[in-house]
Amino acid sequence: MKKIILMTKVYGQYRNRLLSIIQSEIESMVSELDITSLIINVNKKEHIIVSVKGSDSEFVINLLAQEYGKAPEPHEVLPQTKIPSQLLDTGKVGFGFFADIGLSDPDIDPLLPLYRIREQLDMEGMPLRKIAKNLVFVDYLPVDIQIVDVDYGSEQIGAEFAQTFLDRFTSWVTDDHERLLIFGANRRMIENALEKTRHEEDIYTIERLGKFEYSLRCKRSTRASGILAAIGPRLRGVPMHLFIPNEIQAAKSDAKA
Repeated sequence: MKKIILMTKVYGQYRNRLLSIIQSEIESMVSELDITSLIINVNKKEHIIVSVKGSDSEFVINLLAQEYGKAPEPHEVLPQTKIPSQLLDTGKVGFGFFADIGLSDPDIDPLLPLYRIREQLDMEGMPLRKIAKNLVFVDYLPVDIQIVDVDYGSEQIGAEFAQTFLDRFTSWVTDDHERLLIFGANRRMIENALEKTRHEEDIYTIERLGKFEYSLRCKRSTRASGILAAIGPRLRGVPMHLFIPNEIQAAKSDAKA
C-alpha cells in the first residue's frame, strides 16, 4: 500500500465537511482506476493522508500530489529549496514564525527567525507579535518559504520568506483594494454566503490561496469590515481576517520612524 501526505489541510468549524468534500473528489478521481483499497485520514497536524492499494496506485499518488500538493520527504528539504507552507502558532512565541510544510517524520516545523523577518519586511526593531498583528500574519496563512539550513540532529530547520510570497505581500499592501481573508471554507461556501447576503457585487475577485484558503478582494467602494459583518454569521467559526492596505502601510511607516 502506498501513502501520501497532502499539503491540503482540513480544520476549523467545518473540518468534517471539508474532509467529506476531499473524500468525494478523490473517490471520483479514482473511480475508473484499478484500486483495491483507498483510505483517507487526517494526521495530528491536520494534513490529509491517503493510503492506496492497487495496480494504479502509483498513478493515483502522482495525481493527488498534482491536485492537492505533496508534503516533502526529509531528503527533499534542502537549503535553497522553495516549499509552500502555512503559518503555524503565530504570536505564541516571540522569536520567529513556524511554518507547517507537512513534515511528519521527523516532526519538525521550519522556523523563520525574528531577525530575518524584520530584514525581509523592513520592520527593524518591531516585536514579532506586533508584526504579526499589524501585517496580518495569522495561522493558516499560505506562505512560500525558502529553506536556509537543515540540521535534523538538533531538530532544527531554518527558513525565510520566499520572494514569491514577498512579491504577493507587496502587491497587496500597495493595492487600493481592501481584502477579507477566509480560511477553512471552500469557494462554494463563500459564494453562497455572499449570495445570501447580497454582497456578490461588492467583491472584485475571489482569489484562491490554497485549497480552503481564500482572499476576497473588495471593490474600491467596499469596506472589508462590512463584508465580514455580513457573511460572518453565515460562516460562523471560520477564521476571517481584515487586510487593510492603508493600515498596513501606516504600520510599516511607524516601524521606520
